[in-house]
Amino acid sequence: MELCQYPCQNRTRYFTIEVIQIPIVYNRYGDYDPDGLLYVLEMDSQRIQEEAVGRFHQMPPQPCEEVQPLVLRVNLGDTVKVRFRNPLNRRLSIHVQGLAYDVASSDGTSTGFNQDSTTSREIVYTWYANAEGVFLFHDMADARSSEEATNIHGLFGAVIVEPPGAKWFHPQTGEEIESGLMADIYQPGKPAFREYSVFFHDELEILDKDGNPPVDHRTGLPASTTAISYRSEPMRNRMPLTHDPVDSGEEISMSSWVYGDPAPPILRAYVGDPAKIRLIHGGIKETHVFHLHNHQWRLEPENPVSTIIDSITISPQECYTLDILYGAGSLNRVIGDVIFHCHLYPHFHEGMWTLWRIHDRLEDGSGKLPDGTPVPALQPLKDRERPLKKDECHPGYPNFICGEVGMLPRQPPCGVLDAEGNVVVCPTLLEEANFVENAAPGALYTDTCPCHTTGECDNYKECEDDKKRAVCIECDADKECADCAEDGVDRECGDCAECNADKKCGDCAECSDCKKCLAIDTPCENVKVFEIALVQAKLTYNQYGWHDPEGRFFVLKEELERHGGLESYICKVEAQKIQVEPLVIRANAGDCIELRTTNLLPEFLEGNAFQLKTRTDIVGHHVHLVKFDTITSDGAANGWNNIAGARKYETLVERFFADEELRTVFFHDHLFANAHQLHGVFGALVIEEAGATFHNIQNGEELRFGTQAVIRRRDGSSFREFALFVHDFAFLFDKDGKPLNAPEVPGSHDDPGVMGINYRAEPMRERLKRDGDPAYIFSSFVHGDPATPVLETYPGDELMIRLIDGAHEEQHVFNVTGMSWRKEVADDRSPLAASQTIGVSEAFNLNIKEPYQAGDYLYYFGGTDDVWLGLWGIIRAYDKYQECLKPLCKGKDMILPLPPCPGKDDVVRRYEVAAVQTELVYNRYGDHDPDGLIFVPLEDVNLVLAGKYTPKPLILRANVGDWLEVILHNVWDSNRPVPYFDYPRVPLDLKHKPSNRVSLNPQFLQYDPVCDSGINVGYNPKEQTVGIGESKRYFWKADREYGACILQSFADMRNHRYHGLFGAVIVEPAGAEWYENFTKKKNPFAEQAVITAPGMESFREYVLFIQNGIRLLDAQGNLIQTAAADSEEPVDPEDTGEKGYNYRSERFANRLLRDARVWKVFSSKVHDDPATPIWKAYSGDRVIFRTMMPADKPRNVSLTVHGHLWREQPNDALSREIPLQGGISVGNRFDMELKDGAACPGDYLYRSGSFAWDVESGMWGIFRVMKHSVRCRCKEMCGRILKCIK
Repeated sequence: MELCQYPCQNRTRYFTIEVIQIPIVYNRYGDYDPDGLLYVLEMDSQRIQEEAVGRFHQMPPQPCEEVQPLVLRVNLGDTVKVRFRNPLNRRLSIHVQGLAYDVASSDGTSTGFNQDSTTSREIVYTWYANAEGVFLFHDMADARSSEEATNIHGLFGAVIVEPPGAKWFHPQTGEEIESGLMADIYQPGKPAFREYSVFFHDELEILDKDGNPPVDHRTGLPASTTAISYRSEPMRNRMPLTHDPVDSGEEISMSSWVYGDPAPPILRAYVGDPAKIRLIHGGIKETHVFHLHNHQWRLEPENPVSTIIDSITISPQECYTLDILYGAGSLNRVIGDVIFHCHLYPHFHEGMWTLWRIHDRLEDGSGKLPDGTPVPALQPLKDRERPLKKDECHPGYPNFICGEVGMLPRQPPCGVLDAEGNVVVCPTLLEEANFVENAAPGALYTDTCPCHTTGECDNYKECEDDKKRAVCIECDADKECADCAEDGVDRECGDCAECNADKKCGDCAECSDCKKCLAIDTPCENVKVFEIALVQAKLTYNQYGWHDPEGRFFVLKEELERHGGLESYICKVEAQKIQVEPLVIRANAGDCIELRTTNLLPEFLEGNAFQLKTRTDIVGHHVHLVKFDTITSDGAANGWNNIAGARKYETLVERFFADEELRTVFFHDHLFANAHQLHGVFGALVIEEAGATFHNIQNGEELRFGTQAVIRRRDGSSFREFALFVHDFAFLFDKDGKPLNAPEVPGSHDDPGVMGINYRAEPMRERLKRDGDPAYIFSSFVHGDPATPVLETYPGDELMIRLIDGAHEEQHVFNVTGMSWRKEVADDRSPLAASQTIGVSEAFNLNIKEPYQAGDYLYYFGGTDDVWLGLWGIIRAYDKYQECLKPLCKGKDMILPLPPCPGKDDVVRRYEVAAVQTELVYNRYGDHDPDGLIFVPLEDVNLVLAGKYTPKPLILRANVGDWLEVILHNVWDSNRPVPYFDYPRVPLDLKHKPSNRVSLNPQFLQYDPVCDSGINVGYNPKEQTVGIGESKRYFWKADREYGACILQSFADMRNHRYHGLFGAVIVEPAGAEWYENFTKKKNPFAEQAVITAPGMESFREYVLFIQNGIRLLDAQGNLIQTAAADSEEPVDPEDTGEKGYNYRSERFANRLLRDARVWKVFSSKVHDDPATPIWKAYSGDRVIFRTMMPADKPRNVSLTVHGHLWREQPNDALSREIPLQGGISVGNRFDMELKDGAACPGDYLYRSGSFAWDVESGMWGIFRVMKHSVRCRCKEMCGRILKCIK
C-alpha cells in the first residue's frame, strides 16, 4: 500500500467563539474602556459578561479576572475548526497570522476578488496547525485605528500550537483547560513547562473612574495608557507618599510594599521551573521593547549559538516565543519579584509593566502577602522535585522580607554603606534565616557567584575560612564559641548568639548590630570590583554650544581621584578639558563582578522648559543580562523586593555573575528612569571571552574602562572595539541658553529635546548655517570632523561595534556605508546586514570582518529626524601608520591593501542611470508628489520627460562575482531647483536651499570609499556627487550573493529621499538569467522577475520598496496628512508624511469616500485593484520578496503576507519561521523566501502590521496566486511520472 492509504493521526479541534462588547476595567483604580471588545468561548460568554458588568458597576469599577485576551491551544498537525458567532451590529471576523488556511473562505477579510470571509452573523473558519509557536488572531473587518474601530478596543487573541501529544493544565487547580493566558504544558518525552501568554497593546481609549480622560497629576496634561493583557498599572495612579510637588514618587512606583501588586497578570513559578513566555503584540501603532529582568533567552530558541538577550523589539502584530534559559530563577536560582516591562520609558510610565513572582516554598492556597492579599495555590510541575513546605523561619517569599505595608520599602540588608563605610541596614533574624550559605552583600538570597562557580580561587583555603566564619555567626545554638574564634579574631562568647535570646525568626525587628554583614563581607580575590560614582556636570555636546546643564553620568572613582577630586573633575568637564562619554567597563566570561555605586548627585533636578523640579534623592544601578539576587541587586524597588538604591553619599553594593561571553551588557538607573536616562545615566559592561585582555588603542597598555579598546583574545588575535550609545529626549540648550525643542508644557512626554551619540551630536542645521549645500554636509574638508566619535582603524582590521540604545523612547536604525556584519555575531549562517534597528535597552554586537579599504566611511542613524539632529559620524581607515593608533598584532607593514579592480575574466556589467525630476502619481485618486525625484535607465529619460513612463524605483541586477560600472547623469532642469518644504517635518528645522547634486551609494558591495562611495564624507578628497549636466562613473563589486542592496543618494538626505530618489541593486546567484514576470523578455530593471540559474530551482522575485514619510498632495493640491486626521494634538515629526510601496499608495480615505463599508476596503470587486503592486504567481511557485526600506522616517513598520511563512534568517535551518517581519526601518533589507512557495489560489494581503497609521495611509497591497493551467499541470504530472520511471 502507498503511504497515503494509511489512516492519518491528526485530529480536528472545534471551537465556538463569540464576540462580546463590555466595559473593560484595566485596574483597581477604575480606569476602563467603555467600548471594550473581546473574543470569548461561547460557553463562557454569558458568565463573563455578567461578572464583568457587575464589577464595572462597583465604585470604583473593578477588573474582572476572566476578562482577558482569548488564548487557544492546539497540537502540531491539528485541524482547527472555528465557528465564529457575531451578535453585534457590525461586521467582524477572525484573521489568524501564521497558520495555513484556504484564503477563499478563512482569511477573515474581503480581499481582492476573494469571497467575503467577514460576517455579520456566523461563519466557520478552518485553520491548519502546521508550525509550532504562537500566532496572533484579530479582526480584519475593520482595519482602522480610530476609536470607532475594533482592534484598539481589544479584539485580538492568540492560538498556541503545542508539540504533538502535549496537554495543558490550569496552574492553580491542575485541571485540564480549554483556554487561558497561563498553563502548565506536559509534553511526551520532554520536561513540562510553565507557559505564559503576554499581550502588549497600546493607544487605548481609556476613561478614569469618573468617566473622564485620565490626567497626569504633575503636568495636568492628558495621560496615555499602555497595557498588558487588558490590564494597566500607570504611575499616575500610584500617587507619591507626600504632597510635595517635587515628589514624583517614581522610585517607589513599582513597589508592592507601598501600593500592592500591579493589575497586569503576575506570572508565577517555583525556582527552576522550565518556562516559556509567548509574547504577542496586539496593538495598532507603537513598537515596544520587551525587557525581562534577571532572565535571558536566545534570539533563535533552537540555535545553540544564537545571541543571548533579555530585551527585544516587538512591532504591532508580531509574536515571539521566549524560551527562558535555565527556567524560572535563571542559572543562579533567583527568588523574588522579577519585573518585565516595555523599556520605552513613557510606555513603562503609562502602565506597561508587571511581575514574574518566583516562589521558594510551596504555595497551597493558604498563604497571604504582607498586605493580607491571599496567595493563590500553584501546582508544582509533576516531573520536578516538590518545593519544601513553609515553616516559622521560612515563611516563603515575600514574608521573610522586613517591611511595612504602605511605607517606603527597606534598602537591602548589608548592601548599602554610608559615607563612613558603615552598613546602613542590618538584617533581621528572619531575613538571616533565609540567606543562602554563601551569602555576600548584594547576594543574600541567591548564590550569585561563590568561589565554586568561577573556578578555583587563588587562595582556596582563605575562601574556605571565609565560609566557615560566615556559617559560624548564624545564631546557631549548637555552635561552640571556639568555632567562632578559629579565624583568630578575639570575640566574646555572647557574640555568637547575636540577639537570639529575646527574638524569634518571625519578628521583623532589626538586631542591635550588623555582625552578620561583617561576617559575609569577605570577598574572594577573584571578585572583580568596580568603584563607581554618579555625578552631575554640564555636558557640552558640540562646538555649537549645545549642552545639558544637568548632565548626569557614571564615572569610576579612580578617575575622580586622578583629576583631584569631585569638584576638580566637574570643573574640568565643564571647561571641556575632559570629554565625558558613557562609562564602559569590561570583564570576562566566568567573572564574579561587584559594583559599588556611590551617589554624589544633587538631590533635585531643577525645573526648566523641559522638566518639572523633581526630587531624585536615591539612585539604583540595574544591570542587564548578568545573574544577580533580584531582591537586593536589581537596582530597583520592584514588587515586594528591597529598594536597591543609594541615597546621597551612600554606596550601593551589588554582586553579579557573568556566566558566559554575554558581550554588550546595558546598565542604568531604574529608580528614576524617566528622570535620569535622558540626562545620561546609562553605561555598559562588556563581557569578553574568558582570558581576553583589554588594551589602550594608543599605547597598547591594559585599561580599566573606556568606549574604545583593543581586545586581545586567548588565541592571540585582536579586534578593535567601539561602544556607541544612541540616546534621544536629550534636554539640551543652545549656547545662548535657549531650550532645543522644548515641549509645550514642562514634564510632557511629547518627544521633547534632541538626540546624541555618546553625549555628542553633529546637527545638520548647524552645518548648513556655515555652508549651504547639503551635498557637503558630511565633508570634513568643509566643516571639520564631527563632534560624534571618529572610529579609527587600519584597512582590514577586525572591528566590533558595541551598539547600545541608552535612552529614552524612540526607535532608531544604525547604518554603516561600505561595511557589513552578520546579524548574529556567533552564527556564520546568519545573513549579512548593513543596518540594525534598535530600541531602548537593546544592545547589539556588530562584528565587521569583511575587507574594507583605506578612507572615511559614514555611520549614521537612518531616519531623517535622527541624522538631521546629528546622529552620524565617521569610521576612518588610515592608509599610513599613525602615532595615536597602535596597529593590531599584524604589524605596520600590512596596513595598505590593494584597491579592488576587475580581473581579466571578470564580468563587468555596465549601466547608465539618470536622475530625473518628474511628477509621481501614487494612485488613480490623484494623490501625487509634483516634485518627485527618481533614478531611471538613461534610455528612458525622454519617455519620462514626455510623460510616457510609469515611474518605479530603479532596480539594477548583477550576479555574484560581477563588477558593476554605473555612470550617473544628472539631467535635472537647472531652472527648476529642488524646492524646500517644511513637511514632512523634522525637529528644529531650518529653512535652507536643497542641493541640486545627486549621487549613488550601494549597500554591501565592495568599492573604494575615496573614489566610488557616492558620499562626500570626512577627508576623502574626490568629489562623489554629480551636479546638473554632469556625470560620474562608479565602480562596485558584487562579491557575494547579497540579494537586496539599497541604492541611495547621499547628496541631500533631508530633501531627496522622501521625493523618491532611491533604488536597489539585486545580486543574484551565479550564472542567473533575469526575465520579466510572466514573459521571457530579459530585463535587469524588472520590479517582478523570474530568476533562473544553474543547479537551483527557478523563482519569482518581487522587489518591494517600503516608503515612510512621503510628501503627497491630493487631486485638489491639498497636503495630505493622514496621521493628523484623527488626532487633536500635533503629530510627532517622525509620524508626518504618507506611506506606500514602490511610488504607489492606496489610502483608506480615498476608498471609503467611494464606499463607506469599511469591511470592503480591501475588495477589488468594490474598488478595483489597489495602486500598489499586484504580485502574481502560480500556486506552489518558489517566491522571494526582496524587501527594503530606503526612506525616510524612523518610525518602525512591519510586513506580513497573509497565509504565508518564511524563515527570519533565510539560510539558517534553525531560524524560526515567521508570518510577519517587524522592526523595519530605514536601511533595513530582507530576502523573504516563502515557505513551500505560493499558497493555494486566491488574493492575499501584504501589508504593515500597524493599522495606525501605515495601513490606513496606503501601506498594503495584494499578492495574487493563480491556478496552474491544464497544460502546466499535465507537464508537471508527466515530469513526475518520468522521474519515477527513472
